[in-house]
Amino acid sequence: PVPTKKGNRPYRYLRWNFGSVYRRIFSLAFFGNIATLVFVIIRSLVGGIQLTPQTCATAVSANILAALFIRNEHTVNALFKLFVLFPSAKAPLRVRRTFAKIYSYGGIHSGCGVASFFWFVAFLVVLTAQLKSPSNAVRAYILLDSYLICALLAAIIGFAHPRARVLLHNWFEGTHRFLGWSVIVFFWALVLMLAADDSTTTSTPYAVSLILTPSFWMLIVITLLVAYPWTRLRLRDVEAEAMSDHVVKLNFNYADVHYGQAVRLTDAPLRETHAFAVIPNSAAPSTDIEKAQTGGLSNAGKKGFSVLVSNAGDWTNKIIKNPPKKIWTRGVPQYGVLRVAGLFEPCIVIATGSGIGPCLSLFVQKPDHPVRIIWSTQRPAETYGQAVIDALHRADPDAVIIDTKKTGRPDLVAITYRIWESSRRQALGLAHNEGVAATTTTTTTTTNKKKMGPCEAVVIISNQKVTRKVVYGLESRGIPAYGAIFDS
Repeated sequence: PVPTKKGNRPYRYLRWNFGSVYRRIFSLAFFGNIATLVFVIIRSLVGGIQLTPQTCATAVSANILAALFIRNEHTVNALFKLFVLFPSAKAPLRVRRTFAKIYSYGGIHSGCGVASFFWFVAFLVVLTAQLKSPSNAVRAYILLDSYLICALLAAIIGFAHPRARVLLHNWFEGTHRFLGWSVIVFFWALVLMLAADDSTTTSTPYAVSLILTPSFWMLIVITLLVAYPWTRLRLRDVEAEAMSDHVVKLNFNYADVHYGQAVRLTDAPLRETHAFAVIPNSAAPSTDIEKAQTGGLSNAGKKGFSVLVSNAGDWTNKIIKNPPKKIWTRGVPQYGVLRVAGLFEPCIVIATGSGIGPCLSLFVQKPDHPVRIIWSTQRPAETYGQAVIDALHRADPDAVIIDTKKTGRPDLVAITYRIWESSRRQALGLAHNEGVAATTTTTTTTTNKKKMGPCEAVVIISNQKVTRKVVYGLESRGIPAYGAIFDS
């Protein structure tokens, strides 16, 4: 039986919900800023160094820069290389479990983003106090521009709230993009006008005032960070492969990728983009046995990768019904949560529905990596094809494949816990040939697999509701679990 959760409900909420790593990082970024803001306000009120609009504007620029820098795909990939790719699987387990939380980096983005609004409010208060009666048109425009920026920042934060983001996802993406761009444009105007006002007040050359403004230099970097992904916008050839009326496989040949990465696809770049996990093409079979094993897996041995698109909304339904021959990609492939599975040997990998796509990238590219697999979906063979099921059994002969059309939705926490405990008993020699049998009849044997020991962690790829439920259910019972944050 599954043991009871640790502690009482308030403790569990503070430890694994409100106190998640993402929220801790957010709190560090946000409250660190607020503490600094309170300190400089108090210092100004007691007669110390006065708080100026320039100080606040610098803080606003620094926070926006940090928020954008941490979201840049090259920054994200560098973080994953540092904390996930370099550490050896032989490193202390406690260290690896801590490093695996690197995918919570988004807390810096949201923490600094919200903090920038509070710094801008402070900027607005100090500026308004200094310019009670604007003496010229420039100062009047500075005030107007500032209040407009404040309103835009408030709208961006409001639509980015987790509840609003779920209910109005398309609105969230649109406001984040277009209002964000508008803020940068108006902020450029503000910095230029502030430099002009300072130049007039201090009789300093305009160019000198601008060069001496920290926000000017940070705004240059901010603009480059916003523009950079769009310089990597490309219209790619794509080969669509219908797997069922619910799933289509899109094959690309323009680049090789790594497991755990995702690409952004769109048919309307300015309106919306969608991230899809990549599946690297498997290596070319060198023997008849390998050729039989890879039967049904298209593009084996060829350059490129594929993504699985399942019916999860209007856009995906449109792609499935009318598969494109060309589609836009933006940016470079970016590492995500599945990459942390490489830190643990063995690792339990859970997927629901088309979440098996990202997991296939691990099984195809790292066939010797010891894993236990749980996959829950409707009509797995009919929807995704026998080749996918065979690939899962090659990775884990005892893979648990659940047809929810026949059994209903399973208790993934209970199934995972049984496998977790079974791996420990087997490692101690207390149980042999124990495990949960797969629900399909297809079985294969694996070769060159590393020895299976007690499972070290769980990684789940699913929708937001199931991911949060499973991660919480496992962590509150002492099992380290990792799943997407769904913060974008």
